[in-house]
Amino acid sequence: MRKRVLVAAVLTILALLVFAVPTLAFVSDYTAVGFRYIGDVFHEKKVNFPGGTTYFQIRGKGEASGTQSVSYSVTSAVYGGSTDVYINNNFFATTALDAAPDELMRVLSEIDFTGRATVQTGIEMNPGESGYIRQSAASSVGTDGEYLKISNHFGNTGGTTRRVAEVGRFMTDRMEVVGYAEVWEVTTRQSGTAKAGFWSVN
Repeated sequence: MRKRVLVAAVLTILALLVFAVPTLAFVSDYTAVGFRYIGDVFHEKKVNFPGGTTYFQIRGKGEASGTQSVSYSVTSAVYGGSTDVYINNNFFATTALDAAPDELMRVLSEIDFTGRATVQTGIEMNPGESGYIRQSAASSVGTDGEYLKISNHFGNTGGTTRRVAEVGRFMTDRMEVVGYAEVWEVTTRQSGTAKAGFWSVN
């Protein structure tokens, strides 16, 4: 009788482990792109990850350039919970000299860590002018804290630069510049007791 109970207990534990394996598993998603366009351009991309999204749109006439990478990883709550996100954007834009007003090269970039931070940046270039959007974002949510890190550089020369950023109740930033703009930004937010999640995000 005792043997049967022991065998039943072992089988029950094994069954629970088999069903729990998906929740114990480490998950990692990654996307990377490299572009270079010239001529009429339209490109739109949205990446969803638990706790947020990243989106960009490029449209217009005459050049663009590129790089975009997104990364995401999860560890189950069984192991103390973890979420890492790393986003990288890099861009350049210019507008063809013969472009019509509705063909100006425009680059829009949005990063949204739901309820934690939203960053929307856009540049639109006049004919023959240059541009830039550089972004880097990091996020880490775990049992020991919530970490966030944003770097930036918008660039532009002749054209329009627009920007809206909200980081929780910590910061709201709105900006519009027509003409020259060169902006740099660093935002760091951390809470909790452990640094590991924050420092391990690229």
